[in-house]
Amino acid sequence: MADYTYTQGQRWGHLEVSPDVRFFMNHEQAQAEHAAHSHNYLELAFILGGRARHHTVRGESICRSGDLIVIPKGAWHGYSDCHELELVNCLFSPHLLCQELAWLDDDPDLAVLLNIGACRWQSEVFKIEVQASEQAALRKQLSALESIYQTSKPRTRLIAAILEVLEQLRTSCRCALLPTSLESNLHPSVVRALYLFQEQMDVDWRLEALAKHLRLDPSYLVRLFRAQMGQPPMKYLARMRAERAANYLLSTDWRIGEIGLKVGWPDPKVFARNFRRHFGMRASEYRKRMLGEFVAADE
Repeated sequence: MADYTYTQGQRWGHLEVSPDVRFFMNHEQAQAEHAAHSHNYLELAFILGGRARHHTVRGESICRSGDLIVIPKGAWHGYSDCHELELVNCLFSPHLLCQELAWLDDDPDLAVLLNIGACRWQSEVFKIEVQASEQAALRKQLSALESIYQTSKPRTRLIAAILEVLEQLRTSCRCALLPTSLESNLHPSVVRALYLFQEQMDVDWRLEALAKHLRLDPSYLVRLFRAQMGQPPMKYLARMRAERAANYLLSTDWRIGEIGLKVGWPDPKVFARNFRRHFGMRASEYRKRMLGEFVAADE
């Protein structure tokens, strides 16, 4: 069985790494433009040279040498306007993260990077700037990892090389303003609520039902969640739903009604109102606008 398959639809792409592959790595010396896709594994994309426009559901930014892009499982992203873009992609299977690397789930730096432990609910792409003083050493560690990966050395050697790369990133993780940098200090009930939102998004969560499930008073839950996450739980859930819907719009051909069911907004009017509130446009317009550049390149 091949290590991976890449499916290219009319408007989207999807990279599917085989379930029996725990770690996948490739080195693109000149990344092709318009490689917009989602995939089934967590990806760390190391930008080693050049620059490009990097697209996510939240918009676009410039990526350049020294950037590390973290793409959680299922998230959509793509590159365009590439100029000598060199990158190394490392994809981690759920099995690898939950078994060989599971002990990192209480590491305050690396758990964020690997989207594990209390940080597992984080579902959107984010970027880290690798410290300039660390870039040469990181490139050396990535080269060593690539050599071991290509020569099929024992798994223990591969895991050791992966850990060397991750450790090289620790300082940069500490210096970065990461979206989940405070999660190790979250109240257990907030963490549990985030897991529920992530794993059971299609459930019609109401504040009273959520509070009952967590065995908390609703008003106390609102105060607790707002204090730790900056927003009340239902407003935070609405943002997660809008971003999950955006990923589905860009990575599948599902109808908008199907997407609404999957993210917990089965009523078309509710879906339309909430999606517009977060992205400033109708879902159909968002899909057309975000994919337009990539579609045009393929025609």
